[in-house]
Amino acid sequence: MNIETLALISFILAAIPCGLFLLNLFVYRPLANPKLPVKQSLSVLIPARNEEQNIHATLTAVLANRDCDFEAIVLDDHSTDATTQIVAEIAEKDSRVRLESAPPLPDGWCGKQHACHVLAKRARHPLLVFIDADVRLSPDALARMAHFMEHSEVALASGVPRQELGTFLERLLIPLIHFVLLGFLPMHAMRWTRWAAFSAGCGQLFIARRDAYAQCGGHSMLRDSLHDGVKLPRVFRKAGFRTDLFDATDLATCRMYQTNGETWCGLGKNATEGLAAPATILPMSVLLLCGQTLPFVILFFADPNSVAFNYSAGACLMAWLPRLLAARLFKQPWWNALAHPLGIVLLLGIQWQALWRKFLNQPMKWKGRNYMHSKNQKKLSVTCWVIALAGMSLFSPISVHAAPEKKPTASTNLVCPNLALQDQFGTNHTVHFPTTQPTILLVADREGSAQIEPWVKAVKKNYDGRVSLIGVANVGGAPGLLQNMIRNKFRTKLPYSILLDWSGALPKTLHCTKDVVNVFVLDISGRVIAVEKGECLPDSVQKIFNATDTLLPKVK
Repeated sequence: MNIETLALISFILAAIPCGLFLLNLFVYRPLANPKLPVKQSLSVLIPARNEEQNIHATLTAVLANRDCDFEAIVLDDHSTDATTQIVAEIAEKDSRVRLESAPPLPDGWCGKQHACHVLAKRARHPLLVFIDADVRLSPDALARMAHFMEHSEVALASGVPRQELGTFLERLLIPLIHFVLLGFLPMHAMRWTRWAAFSAGCGQLFIARRDAYAQCGGHSMLRDSLHDGVKLPRVFRKAGFRTDLFDATDLATCRMYQTNGETWCGLGKNATEGLAAPATILPMSVLLLCGQTLPFVILFFADPNSVAFNYSAGACLMAWLPRLLAARLFKQPWWNALAHPLGIVLLLGIQWQALWRKFLNQPMKWKGRNYMHSKNQKKLSVTCWVIALAGMSLFSPISVHAAPEKKPTASTNLVCPNLALQDQFGTNHTVHFPTTQPTILLVADREGSAQIEPWVKAVKKNYDGRVSLIGVANVGGAPGLLQNMIRNKFRTKLPYSILLDWSGALPKTLHCTKDVVNVFVLDISGRVIAVEKGECLPDSVQKIFNATDTLLPKVK
């Protein structure tokens, strides 16, 4: 490949994110100021672990908000510094502030996701605002976000606050957040569809509708993740809800890290769930290196009178243009835009180091806690390395076969969560444990749903209303554009009510098997006491009936 061809490739790969960045500026806009007082109240939810340097300023900024009704809840996540005392003192002076203590961190949970999950349960208002403990809201931030939610159909929205920068690496790397977001996410398509592939957000600042959060499972669906910025919008979209982004530059400020070391480690802690994901890192490395760094190398070596020089010069301008615009629009230092090629190289260095650590199964350390990679994650990393080293296509999708699911039994101590789902006819259904009678729960995906009807008939014939019968269809992952078609198919096939789980939360919690119906006997507390899977055969039916009969005498 000659230098002219390389220069042309770099020109094309620089033009793509430059053009998308410019288009996205028409979508990624600041929020409007409400002309009238907002109607809905907000709960500002702040997880805090050893945040004595930040929490006072954060709460002071929250309490300075005007023109809206809100509460501020701080969850102390086992801090060992003065965080608790600082919040307690503020709470004594202002009744809008509540200090809560986090329960022990369960196995398999990330600290922040568990804290946000607990906070959402303790919130009182219909709008939930999740902010990090180092985020400072402007005095009109809550009113403007509430106004946006009142006049939009989205269930979750997020924005990137203005990033306060101090150290060299902060100035070089943090502004790349806007470049990657606006340069590689088609925001018009994000607004037109509910596809999970277009999920994006900033974990520093989220606002969500409480009912939608409960229905899709919220942070409980990403309990082992360190990257809620991408994962939380994906949960909402998989459940059929819309998400959106807004420019939060004038709504909030944030200083994420204090040192160069913190910046490097902080950006790497969740990298393998974003750019450094095994299926993403190779193509993104090619796109970023060839489009954002290679043009500057070619420009240095090319003959000024050559075609290669002209192509590379154009590519350099298109690499710089988004960064210079971002510096002006998002209040970033202008000089870091000139160092853009170096920033890209260091960013990719962080991504590859993170993937290497994952390959070695080294723990990720954050906020004094160690987070191990799961076995599946490690297998995925090894698979990607083998494929890459074997010289297979960089851009072909990687197929990984999951380990066969274990069949749960009564000894697994599974507990069914509370349900808030909609059936195929558009009716909302809620189930809260404890209930007044035992429950037979039928869960199946689209392939297994054909096996539900015989079970329904058998249960109704034998019990005639003495037990609750609930059917749930696992339609998790269905694209938003296909959801109406799926509902219509269920309406045509099944005359009785089937709850549609667009998030896939329930099957995941109960370890359901794919392509068959999963039958659970639940006691009044929601505990699973018996499980059968597959067709409605005499032996399976008898086992379910025997387990159910043991519960009936306990019902008053």
